[in-house]
Amino acid sequence: MKHRSFTILFMLLSAVFLPGCWDRAELQDIDIVSAIGIDEGSDDLDNRYHVTVQVINEEQIASAQAGAKGNIAPVTIYSATGSNIEEALRKIAPKLPQELFYPHVQLLVIGEELAKKTGIEDLFDWVERDNRFRTLFPVLVAKNTTAMEVLQIMTSLEPIPSAKIMGALEATQETWGVFASTRADQVIQQLSGGAALLTGVQKIGRTEHGNKLTNIKVINPQAELEILGLGIFKDGKLQKWLVEDRARGAMLINNEVTKTIVNLNCEQKKKGMAVDVVRSKTKINVDIKDNKPVINVNVRSEAHVIEAHCPIDLSKHETIKELEKQMEEELKEEIIMAVEAAKEEKSDIFRFGQFVNRKDPTLWKEIEEKWNDEVFPETEVNVNVKGFIRRAGLRTNPYIK
Repeated sequence: MKHRSFTILFMLLSAVFLPGCWDRAELQDIDIVSAIGIDEGSDDLDNRYHVTVQVINEEQIASAQAGAKGNIAPVTIYSATGSNIEEALRKIAPKLPQELFYPHVQLLVIGEELAKKTGIEDLFDWVERDNRFRTLFPVLVAKNTTAMEVLQIMTSLEPIPSAKIMGALEATQETWGVFASTRADQVIQQLSGGAALLTGVQKIGRTEHGNKLTNIKVINPQAELEILGLGIFKDGKLQKWLVEDRARGAMLINNEVTKTIVNLNCEQKKKGMAVDVVRSKTKINVDIKDNKPVINVNVRSEAHVIEAHCPIDLSKHETIKELEKQMEEELKEEIIMAVEAAKEEKSDIFRFGQFVNRKDPTLWKEIEEKWNDEVFPETEVNVNVKGFIRRAGLRTNPYIK
């Protein structure tokens, strides 16, 4: 009997801790923030940062999914200035009917002027400390524009602009291999090493056209958003943009290329053939010579022939070998250009220092403080690329004679 009474008492006490809705927030009582933009404010310390939030219009999104077409924008932006990020966000609150809800933030955009002048090192302390935020959202830099203008552009195909940017970023990384989706927690980790590499987003067209619903009601929008460029950061400040080949070279070193297209020469025709890189793996190791680190970047890439604009016999083994050699040379050149760009800015965006530390912790302690400024720019970097073309596609030889 005593055992039974104890069991009943235990169950009753346990029930007190079972409910998981004590901190619930009803949808009608919150305004969901989908993206945050941070720009340079004024010289006045009280207005150091200009912060913008993109808030979702839940009713409009719900009606659009139900098939109804409205004349109300799916998102609205609100801005305020403050001496710190949290102060600016609190100043935005009186402009909205409900409390701002941050756990669903999909994107953080940083203005280029802020990234260059003030830097971004101070921006992420607020993200890490505040339990309302998850550090899994990507961070982008507004290229040649402000974060506010990026968040103002209405996007076609995807009604919520932040979701459109997220989708474009993921698709670009998976199919083009030139840009990376860098999460806030990864940015924090990179900044601790004094160097960072962030993807850019730029506005194409005029903001006054892009922030209207008419922008998404036409076949050819007058303003669009495009993922473009990798920004090199040193000590938290934007130094230089890497684009095209240099950007892909950096991505190859960081082992972040999933798929990409490489153009090759075909007979006498420059860039007359394209191969689709379907797999790529990069391994980095370090040798110590004369008490100096030597970085070895080893890349193995596999590709398929995807397009040919010249008469070439792809059934011959010698032809495939020649194309493989070309692919190796092209990828190697891109990697070398990326390394030279990073050395020029004295910013180890590839985190080579971590590999040196693993190889020789004692040596790393001696050179850590001067790694970016003195040692890394003079460090020997050897690049070895192995390329393999596995298939010629459904057609062996092109129809061009």
